[in-house]
Amino acid sequence: MKNYILLLAAVIGVGIFFSACCEDHHDDEPDTCAEEGIIIGIDFRECACCGGWFIEIGNDTLRAPDLPQAFRESLDPNEFPLPVYLDWAPVETPCLGDEIEVACIQRQE
Repeated sequence: MKNYILLLAAVIGVGIFFSACCEDHHDDEPDTCAEEGIIIGIDFRECACCGGWFIEIGNDTLRAPDLPQAFRESLDPNEFPLPVYLDWAPVETPCLGDEIEVACIQRQE
């Protein structure tokens, strides 16, 4: 009986180990971004609420104060306007009213 319990505990332990190892740890990063937009350029204005990137989404020109770092590092100012796919939401406490938070952004290819 004691051997049976040890064997059962070992099987359960191995099962837990493999289920933890195979878990997808990238759930916070979406695979694809859903909405189309165009990065028009950089906001060079010098004010307390300025800065970031102008992005045209539909008929609106919005401003993202920040973009995900990996995407931001790959940007070349000479390639604007740049068609992109993105997931975004309005900033909860906007300063100028046109700010958005970008959760996911990819170049259109």
